[in-house]
Amino acid sequence: MNIYLVRHGETDWNRAGRLQGHTDIPLNENGRMQIGQVAEVLADICSDIELILSSPLSRAYESAEIVADRLSYRKEDIIVEPLLIERCFGIGEGLTIAEREKYPGDNYPEMEVFEDLLSRAKSAFEKIVNSFNKVENILVVAHGALLYAMITAITDGKIEYGGKLVTFDQGSIHLIRYLEGAIEIARYSEEDAGFKNIRS
Repeated sequence: MNIYLVRHGETDWNRAGRLQGHTDIPLNENGRMQIGQVAEVLADICSDIELILSSPLSRAYESAEIVADRLSYRKEDIIVEPLLIERCFGIGEGLTIAEREKYPGDNYPEMEVFEDLLSRAKSAFEKIVNSFNKVENILVVAHGALLYAMITAITDGKIEYGGKLVTFDQGSIHLIRYLEGAIEIARYSEEDAGFKNIRS
């Protein structure tokens, strides 16, 4: 099973450095362009995406729609998966980087507890591999914190959450190769015109 992970494109809040979380901010024009480029890459490396799953937030769902258009995948067949929603950052949502400095360690009142985020991300992954085990190529469109948490959870912490080994930029593409419990993780590199292994 090949699970392609795509982080949504840029929003105005991304550009301004504001924390988004559950706040439903749409893509901006640059974000749509970023995902258009992602769609072209996916069409080249794996045009046979059999299933697309998306977070319910509009910035992820519109990103999924843009890719679906390019791959001739019916938009009505995109599955919205609530487990893929971004981490809730409580009262931190909407704050700029400077405004967040008064919260040491990025601990915001009412935010989703880290252990709960890890558990949810792992549940999302397990649901995908168990519910769609006959599907070879799957695209998941979601958010930075959720995708970091998923990679951390499925590697039992060997890939640190928010660490430098894996970086989920807007419009980035990662690949999880999953076979009978064995996991390989790779990142798409434009320089290499392909996927470079991060962990086997």
